[in-house]
Amino acid sequence: MPISREYACSLFADLTQSAMIPLDPDELLHMPGLRRHGHVFFGDLAVRCYKHKARWTYDERDIRAAGRALAELDLDLGDVVDVQLPVYRNMAERDPEERHHPNWRRQLVSWMFDQAHFKLVREERPYEEWGDWRHIGPNGLPGDMSWEEFVVSSGSHRRLQNIAGTRPLQLLTWSGETWRLPRVYADLLDRWELREDELVTRARLCSSCGEQGPYWGDWRTTTTAGYVTMCPPCSGAAFQPYTGHLRGVQYGSARRASTRADDYLCRLCRAKQASVWDHCHEHGHVRGPLCAGCNTFEGKGTPQFFLQREGAALHLLECRGCLEQRTLPNRFHLGVVRAHLEQTERHGSCRQQPYAREVGHAHGVYRFQLECSAWHTNGNWTKDITAAEVFALVQAFVDAALMQESRPAPDPAAG
Repeated sequence: MPISREYACSLFADLTQSAMIPLDPDELLHMPGLRRHGHVFFGDLAVRCYKHKARWTYDERDIRAAGRALAELDLDLGDVVDVQLPVYRNMAERDPEERHHPNWRRQLVSWMFDQAHFKLVREERPYEEWGDWRHIGPNGLPGDMSWEEFVVSSGSHRRLQNIAGTRPLQLLTWSGETWRLPRVYADLLDRWELREDELVTRARLCSSCGEQGPYWGDWRTTTTAGYVTMCPPCSGAAFQPYTGHLRGVQYGSARRASTRADDYLCRLCRAKQASVWDHCHEHGHVRGPLCAGCNTFEGKGTPQFFLQREGAALHLLECRGCLEQRTLPNRFHLGVVRAHLEQTERHGSCRQQPYAREVGHAHGVYRFQLECSAWHTNGNWTKDITAAEVFALVQAFVDAALMQESRPAPDPAAG
């Protein structure tokens, strides 16, 4: 029987009240592994996610089975093993393949060193005073961080205290020489690594040709029935490219409603089956079919980053209203300004590109703060941009995008 995420979370929490392993039932709400493999893990137990009537659900039998199994799991807190944590390496130092595979020991190390680094940043201590912040103290933690500081800072975000739906910091102890965990729990996390890799490997296979795709699920796209994995060539063969036949059509029209978006390739990535008709919320015109990932990026992603994507500006201009007015939806205007400032503004004679962010808006003037502090002392300054200047920058951006496509901009004088 399909049940909602909310009921599944409540039911699981009730069933595992007596569990000796600290669990995070909210994983059933957030579904962190949904795109990668379509399951939620609690230790080495994988609970499958289903899509029922376009909503993600669970099978009540799966929730009850997982809850009972975890509630009955015996944990001897006196039977512990030494946890051999690997040497800390930041993302730039890691092997690319290493980043993709689950490793709970490496995750613990990352938490420790990341929180030690954040502590120094929060204290606003100059970099010259950081010293050897990676040095491990007598309590097993780096950066002169106490255990209480580590727990509090990790608790500020559930992602920083959760591994496989469990909370290892509630069981982790320091012996004076090594970190320790109950043997049963450490074995459970070892099995999780294998099971997670197994599910991801299976989910990476193209459903048509069997080719193996990227680890993070770049070939996976959501449909009304759940996620499907298809490589770009197979998607190109199975779905037709969009040729603009709905250009100028209102999103709420019967013509749009009678045309399925999932018959087409995503207009932006051109690698996945589309799932929705993207449209301009300000003019109401259809822009084209998008996959779920591209649609989310367009609607909720950072505007400046979206506009840097190939074909993104021209996709927005599929709206007849935006095209005729030589503009973009309002949410992208300041992204255009930010990009312009970062490309043109410099701190004195420095050639380093600054970072720009909006810090205020009053009386038709937008104030931006530009930062070059990573390279210069007091490398911060402000720049005011009027509404008229924003309008001109957006029009110039649109004209440049149209020129690259060799599509003439509309003549404002034309009727």
